Amino acid sequence: MLDQIASLLTQASRVLFITGAGMSADSGLPTYRGIGGLYEGATTEDGLPIEQALSGPVFRARPELTWKYIAQLEAAHRGAEPNRGHRVIAELESKLEHVWVLTQNVDGLHH
Repeated sequence: MLDQIASLLTQASRVLFITGAGMSADSGLPTYRGIGGLYEGATTEDGLPIEQALSGPVFRARPELTWKYIAQLEAAHRGAEPNRGHRVIAELESKLEHVWVLTQNVDGLHH
């Protein structure tokens, strides 16, 4: 399978990568809700789903709450380094005319 992918990439001038939490998990980052995630099967200690705690309405009403969870997420991600998958994408960016990354990740490791 990898040989087929490599063959297709040698012929490509455009590639789109679609990534999610699994990409960053390989850098040792916890997912939000996945197995072993920061909020696996639970709400935050304040009783809100993490998505709600980080939402605009909660930030406007209770910014200290949103900042609390942003700080938790930042601490869990501190020191993380791009993994081999990130480096392969970066390498392809230097070799192909057009490479795009579509991701939900906010950890900055795709840079």
